[in-house]
Amino acid sequence: MMNAMQMPMNNAMPMMPMMGMPMMMATMTCKMTDEAMMCTMKPAAGMDMAMFKNNAEMMAMMMNCGMPMMMQCANMSMMCMSEDGMAMMNSMSTMNMPMMMPMGMPMPMMKCVMECKMEADCMTCKMMPMPGMSMDMMNNCCMLMMKMMNDCAMPMMMSCNGMPMMCCTC
Repeated sequence: MMNAMQMPMNNAMPMMPMMGMPMMMATMTCKMTDEAMMCTMKPAAGMDMAMFKNNAEMMAMMMNCGMPMMMQCANMSMMCMSEDGMAMMNSMSTMNMPMMMPMGMPMPMMKCVMECKMEADCMTCKMMPMPGMSMDMMNNCCMLMMKMMNDCAMPMMMSCNGMPMMCCTC
């Protein structure tokens, strides 16, 4: 979730995390292809399509700015970036902050390259493993994520640069 540094510290806003944060409920279906995982997100029942579109566009714009997008489901997190963002990250190696759990246990962390595009009634995201990550590992992570979401009905949270974006269920 958020750390204190990411909270805007203005006096008008009481320190309530997630206050006034846009949060979309979306339904998501994922399928594996040979070299990538394709996710299709649609607004959940009762959610406004126009609102979803705006949110999805905002997400795509944030990713274009090189902001990492975190997808978290249970204890598994995936960090996705656009290809340009990845290239930028790799050149600034000081930014590779290890995600540490409080106990000092590293979190399983998948880094992948993600492309999002809006379609008429949904958003499709294509996730590919970043250079240096094995496709098998990506496959395993995707299978786990699909298992968690489909069979175990766990929601997946997506946040971009600390800002909660969507909560996806199947």
